[in-house]
Amino acid sequence: IIPRVNEELFSYIAEKQSSSTCRFLVMCSFFEIYNEIIFDLLNPVSDRSKLGGGLQIKEHPVMGIYVKDLTEIVAEDVTKVETLLENGNKSRAVSSTLMNSTSSRNVFAKLNLVDLAGSERLEKSGSTGDRLKETQNINKSLSSLADVFLAKAEGRSHIPFRNSKLTHLMEPCLNGQGKTLMVVNVGPEAEHAHESLCSLRFASQVSQCNTGGKPKRCVKPARTNASHASGAGRQTGAEKAARRK
Repeated sequence: IIPRVNEELFSYIAEKQSSSTCRFLVMCSFFEIYNEIIFDLLNPVSDRSKLGGGLQIKEHPVMGIYVKDLTEIVAEDVTKVETLLENGNKSRAVSSTLMNSTSSRNVFAKLNLVDLAGSERLEKSGSTGDRLKETQNINKSLSSLADVFLAKAEGRSHIPFRNSKLTHLMEPCLNGQGKTLMVVNVGPEAEHAHESLCSLRFASQVSQCNTGGKPKRCVKPARTNASHASGAGRQTGAEKAARRK
């Protein structure tokens, strides 16, 4: 998804700049939320334990929610973004990351690409020590995200965006200030049936949520005759609910 977004972004910029006087400035940042601590992947530290609480989330009257002291680098083309992603990936510890690509001049805009780590059952993963702490924090972030979607689906006056750094940073995306697209991956293996079912339930819950601002639209993959026949009669209740949504 990210390479395609990258190519489409610069293709759009080239088209606009060739047919008008518009000019674009693309700034990229890349950071990771690890155990509820924010780390800058474009300016990594050799010893994360010396960074204390990590980078801090702040709010600005114009910029909105942002990460203070986060490195931002000008990206002139597709290759530059690919290089930044490659360098940043070398410093990643887990999969809970956020990369912001912003296009700015007279109009300020953000494109947030969020890679969520998958939830794991502790008794199945066998995590201990540091891995246990990582798993617990990943599950906490995902649970906080689910709480946000549930609160919005139920129309509550208070949405718990501040319960985790993940949901705090995603507040502008989920609060009617832009468009949001979520892609949920599931595995067909029987041994992962529990995780797949949880993912489908999560997708069903998300599809009931209205972030506001833009009309809601669910994107469904095309089904071939073969896949329809092989899946007939074996759908779970969550799968049926997800399809209805």
